[in-house]
Amino acid sequence: MAKGWKAQTPRTLRKLVYALNEHKLDQNIEAHESRGWKRASEVKKHGYGVAVLMEFPQRESKVI
Repeated sequence: MAKGWKAQTPRTLRKLVYALNEHKLDQNIEAHESRGWKRASEVKKHGYGVAVLMEFPQRESKVI
């Protein structure tokens, strides 16, 4: 179990979504957004292609 500041900080999944050109990246971003991912950065050059950072927001935990 986490103690201190780690217990108070929400954990967020982060993912780098990339493609070789911007058209394919746009298709890839749309597919991720339809599954609940949110864009967290702008499109940047990455290796031979382009990429964007995406985050998956943490769900509210149910308290019984």
